[in-house]
Amino acid sequence: MEDSRETKQKLIESAKVEFMEKGYMKASLRTICKNAGVTTGAMYFFFNDKNDLFAGVVGGPLTELRTVIESHMLAEIKEMDHYTPGQQYDMQEDMKAATDVVKTLFKYKDEYELLITRSQGSSFENIIDDMADMLNSHYRDMFWTMKGYKSAKQMTKEDKFIVHWMAHDQVDIFVHLLTHCKNEKEALKQLKGMFSYIIGGWFSVINNT
Repeated sequence: MEDSRETKQKLIESAKVEFMEKGYMKASLRTICKNAGVTTGAMYFFFNDKNDLFAGVVGGPLTELRTVIESHMLAEIKEMDHYTPGQQYDMQEDMKAATDVVKTLFKYKDEYELLITRSQGSSFENIIDDMADMLNSHYRDMFWTMKGYKSAKQMTKEDKFIVHWMAHDQVDIFVHLLTHCKNEKEALKQLKGMFSYIIGGWFSVINNT
């Protein structure tokens, strides 16, 4: 049993190096297996195909990131149950959530860079859009509540358009931090200004649309 776990981990580590160097599409299963010291047949004992192996590399970190985000969204949903349009909004929890996202991104920096820059051809190639869609659905619910609408049906086309854009913009901010900052410390320092931009833009839209 221990040998099986070690073999699987060797495959994942070898795959990570190969995917980082060549990207998903050009990565060679033969090279991955050779560098892991196992046969191709042994690889298929643990993984169905190249995509499944790629999931073995990035799946855990992606699940962890989703958990951080979904936990924050759940807290915001509960807060919206008692929200009155115009009331003071506590942004400390939002900053904490943004900080947790950055820490998670840099905890698995290589894996997230794989997802963002080298996943073309895999089932993860639309990860940026997928994350933005998740945020968009959540922000729509927040938007109509904070605007004082009775339901999402009152949202205009303009409302939906700008919420969709803000969801993508927020994802892009974290992608930018990951790909342009040397380490977590630098990213957290830059996050302060970006966070002000996110929150300021959100409430500007809420109050003026």
